Amino acid sequence: MTIFRPAAFLPVIAALGLVVAPLAASAEGHHGSDGHRPPPGGAPYGGSGFMMPPIPPGITLTTAQKAKLKTIFEKSHQDEHALRLEGRAIEGKIHDALSVAGDLDRAALADLGKQEDEVKAKVSALHLDTMEQLHDLLTPAQRQQAKETMDKIKALHEQMKALMGPPPEGDPDDMP
Repeated sequence: MTIFRPAAFLPVIAALGLVVAPLAASAEGHHGSDGHRPPPGGAPYGGSGFMMPPIPPGITLTTAQKAKLKTIFEKSHQDEHALRLEGRAIEGKIHDALSVAGDLDRAALADLGKQEDEVKAKVSALHLDTMEQLHDLLTPAQRQQAKETMDKIKALHEQMKALMGPPPEGDPDDMP
């Protein structure tokens, strides 16, 4: 039996405020004052779950760094888009090969599977290359500040997981 304790959620709300406030304050830095948004993976939130921002909140970029960051994201987005289209084409071929009447051409399916794996490896390599470029974009002081900020965010996430995890086992009367 789970006992609802509203006081247990106060630290969670405070932690969320500490995480969300810097992200909201740095939104202009990540989206740019021109209103352009970075590509997927560049935004602090994306897809179905939380994604860490590529440049943590609180890191102030120079105008030259912002221009370089925009160039990095645009190139990465274009390259990833092309790879995703290639992957979808291969998936279509796999679907077609599996939809045929009669015997499967297992050799062709194996070849298509290898092609699909190669595209996935290229996407992973592209992500790593992009992160390396972001690393090189920052000064050593900015990298140190980014590491400290990300360590704090990670610690907050771990605290939130611990607070919001499954209820402790045992008798409810034994709970603190």
